[in-house]
Amino acid sequence: MMFLSMITYLELLVRLAKLPKEVKEDLEDPNSTILVGVMGKRNLSQGSQHQKERKTCSGSDFLSKENILKGSFYANPILDTPTTETSLIQRYPSYCGSNIWPRNTLPEFEVAFKALGMLIFDVGLMLAYHCDQYVSRGMKTRKDEGLESILRRSRCHKGRLLYYFPSQQGDPDGNSLSSWCGWHTDHGSLTGLTCGMFTKDGVEMSCPDSAAGLYIRTRSDQIVKVVFGEDDIAYQIGETTEILSGSYLCATPHCVQAPKGEKSSGIERSTFALFMQPDWDEKLNFPEEVRIHKELIPSNSALTFGEYSEMLLDKYYHQKQT
Repeated sequence: MMFLSMITYLELLVRLAKLPKEVKEDLEDPNSTILVGVMGKRNLSQGSQHQKERKTCSGSDFLSKENILKGSFYANPILDTPTTETSLIQRYPSYCGSNIWPRNTLPEFEVAFKALGMLIFDVGLMLAYHCDQYVSRGMKTRKDEGLESILRRSRCHKGRLLYYFPSQQGDPDGNSLSSWCGWHTDHGSLTGLTCGMFTKDGVEMSCPDSAAGLYIRTRSDQIVKVVFGEDDIAYQIGETTEILSGSYLCATPHCVQAPKGEKSSGIERSTFALFMQPDWDEKLNFPEEVRIHKELIPSNSALTFGEYSEMLLDKYYHQKQT
């Protein structure tokens, strides 16, 4: 099929965000801790992207002060039903749960979501191949342990449409670099990103604040604004890839800055991310030296990606609640 422009896909997200509350509630999965269906406005600062969320449903509880600036829709664009095994669905509902689509109210949404997710996935596999070639210069790995092989056989990938609500100019954090999304690194292996589309009242427009948007921190600790075209795909490294590559590849800290100034009132932002990550049953062999989450991971240990995810959720959620 012919692919639409990235902006056309993002326009569908704006339409989803504008659906009535009762319609969006039908897209929620209250049994999922993360990553299934619609999630309401949420907070994120410090820690990895998947670790700081409690539920994907609207009205979720958050770990710190409520951030009313971001909503999401999650689904697996590769597999509608990753598994039918009840025990796995109960243990890993966010990875193993089936997709929920707005088929009655926005039927074209499912087709567009899957097409965009598959495009980013296919290109991401080509990038993973080159990541493997780079890592092989510094460490030995078996072919089936390479990033490309791990991602190709995974059932665990998640697409996420993000909708940033208009920023509150009176918010005390409104002038910070991370005012729309706090600094964090992603939990998985590779994250593919579309550009951000800015709208006001659902109509696309240029952002009046050129400083608004996505920022990353480089290995040399420089903060850089990320700029790429509307039909480009950007990729960033996640924590799992850094750990398994022995830090030859480093996870990318990033945040999003909301627009500032009087002319920025009412400005929204939409984007799409595909989190490419190992299967929940994929065994991860951790190296002797672990820089990320080293307080959790013994040297030369082995965990499945699902077990690793549970450890992180326990660290960033359950410990905060006690």
